[in-house]
Amino acid sequence: MSATPLQGHEAVLNVIRTRRAVRNFTPEPVSADLVRRVIDAGRWASSASNRRLHRFLVVRDPVRLRLTKSLSPGLRANPPALIVICTDLDRAEREGVRIEKDATTWIDVGTAAMNMMNAAHALGLGTCPVTAFSRSGLRVIFDLPPTVRAELILMLGHPAKATGKAPGTIVERINLDDVIDWEYPGGVEEG
Repeated sequence: MSATPLQGHEAVLNVIRTRRAVRNFTPEPVSADLVRRVIDAGRWASSASNRRLHRFLVVRDPVRLRLTKSLSPGLRANPPALIVICTDLDRAEREGVRIEKDATTWIDVGTAAMNMMNAAHALGLGTCPVTAFSRSGLRVIFDLPPTVRAELILMLGHPAKATGKAPGTIVERINLDDVIDWEYPGGVEEG
């Protein structure tokens, strides 16, 4: 018996509501199978004009993890794995994308990251995005070809016990009706 659309919606919404940025990880490695499942969710993210410009670099080597941390002020934790979302510049050129002027490439990075963060949470893993890092430093550490550019680092691992709110605790959010405007002017509510 399959779930009804409403049950499916509630399951997805529960993952979205309970996912948190995780900055404390256990040293337990993340299996290749789990990493692949997380990246598969990124692969299914929306992409402007369905261009699919991204590559996903998996980092689990302890030496490279330490080196990456030394070049990434935003990486304050010690995750057992990183997924670096990169842009394939050759593919972008073939698709006619002006990479420095097309904001959709950043939106695509964000949708891929969010899909992966939600998938990781559903698998019992924790994630946290990192945007403060040295691109040139990562190029050297990972021996990236000039046609691949690092855009975002996603920390990935098994969450350690938190000292604050329990992982998955639903935090009070702004009321839904306080953030919806139904067509301007006048704010006529749809029924």
